[in-house]
Amino acid sequence: MKNFLIKTTKIIFVIIGYFFSIESHAQYIDSRKYRDNKPFITAEGFINFSSTNHHQTNAYESKTLSDGISRNRLSSSNYSIGNDSQIFLKSAIKNNQNQKFGAIAKLEFNFSSDRIKENPNLDQVFLFAENDFGKFEIGNNQPVNQKMKYGPARFARGSGGINGKYLQYVNLPMLSSSNNANPAFCDPSVSLSCANVKLPRFITLAQSPIGHGGYAKSFYRRGIANDYNPNNRDYSAYSRSNYRAFKDDSYDGIEDSTKISYYSPKINGLQLGLSYSPDSAQNGVTANTATDIDYFRLKNIFAFGANYVEDFDNLTLAISATAEKAQIKNSQSINSGQRQDLLAYDAGFALSYFGFKLGASYGNWGKSMQAKSGNYSCQYQANVNISSQDCTNNIKKFRNPYYYTFGVAYQFAGLSTSISTLNSNFQNNRFRALSLGLDYKYSKNLLPYFEYTKFAFLVDQPQGLNLLNQASLDNNSRQLKNNQGHIFLIGILYSF
Repeated sequence: MKNFLIKTTKIIFVIIGYFFSIESHAQYIDSRKYRDNKPFITAEGFINFSSTNHHQTNAYESKTLSDGISRNRLSSSNYSIGNDSQIFLKSAIKNNQNQKFGAIAKLEFNFSSDRIKENPNLDQVFLFAENDFGKFEIGNNQPVNQKMKYGPARFARGSGGINGKYLQYVNLPMLSSSNNANPAFCDPSVSLSCANVKLPRFITLAQSPIGHGGYAKSFYRRGIANDYNPNNRDYSAYSRSNYRAFKDDSYDGIEDSTKISYYSPKINGLQLGLSYSPDSAQNGVTANTATDIDYFRLKNIFAFGANYVEDFDNLTLAISATAEKAQIKNSQSINSGQRQDLLAYDAGFALSYFGFKLGASYGNWGKSMQAKSGNYSCQYQANVNISSQDCTNNIKKFRNPYYYTFGVAYQFAGLSTSISTLNSNFQNNRFRALSLGLDYKYSKNLLPYFEYTKFAFLVDQPQGLNLLNQASLDNNSRQLKNNQGHIFLIGILYSF
């Protein structure tokens, strides 16, 4: 009876893990492949073909974006086709003491009809050892706080819902003037000056900073000093290339820095995890395809994770609490600007009853990596003109950045559907997305799907005594132009 209960519990965990995340499942090895003292090598992965129809605010659909300089990386026809493929090469062995040793490498191959480029690359590679005391991993891989999460992003259908592929077809808000400094909309007292206008950043994934690529996303590179030069194409790596894979719930980059991770055994449904990485810039032989945190690095990066899964007859509960902590190397910051250390946390749950799933999550970034001084360290002062904005005399700081999600899903036979939502706030720049996903398991290896996602960026608009209230203008007249739209996406996934 005891052996039966243990086997049943393992089966439940495998089913739950597969339904929540194909990506996480692919990073492990099926226990059925092991044979005592017989090493093996296997290849698993997927090939995803997709076609997209994307619609945004008009200023973000033209061949040249509204700053008059930047080339739109998205097709002006609003239609795109693409392919993203991932291959996991796995090798392992189990000895007579039931100890497992192995290695896993993840390769990516991507293509798009848009002007988005990402060369084939080695994204992850790590070694692991597993026994009765738990599992150890060392190499370039995601930390425990990302792997141990539960919530809507784990069970969203289609291409991944709020954390899915749709973000590949979205342009981030930017300055709208053709010369990037229109005195009528910026500072009338200083000709052609937008020096104190805060270039906006956004949280677009339900992730802590590491999984979000290190910091909030922006069309522009600058983070502390606003010295944007309209004569240079000084836009971020994210704006040049933002390739998203099927159910890709993070941004590549510093999440795969060299680290060691430990996962405890599951005891009565409870599991704990810990990761440590000495330096965010150490990626070993793997690629860093999202160098979006220009000019600063992290050291002594710790990630913590805890989750609990319990089955109550037909009701399954999965909850998680995760966090990450690190010190910033301020000597690497642009213009010697000082930033806050990293400390962020996330909590989520998923509840399953027969074919229904319900889940939510909340994450808080604290003051992580935000400027200690300069115009990005405080909010706009409505009673001071734009040229006199001075954070040294302003005690009103930004509230902590945060995000929250909610989602429901239903599965009947091979048909699955979900609705997931994301809302976030970073330095008063808000982002929201709602996604409907539908897929059908046609066969063991073939999964056609459909997804519709609606999104909206709301930029924190500058105000001042001699500055026209930007929030009162229509979107076409604002110096910082909002963006909203919707993405239709259909595809077919072949897994092997």
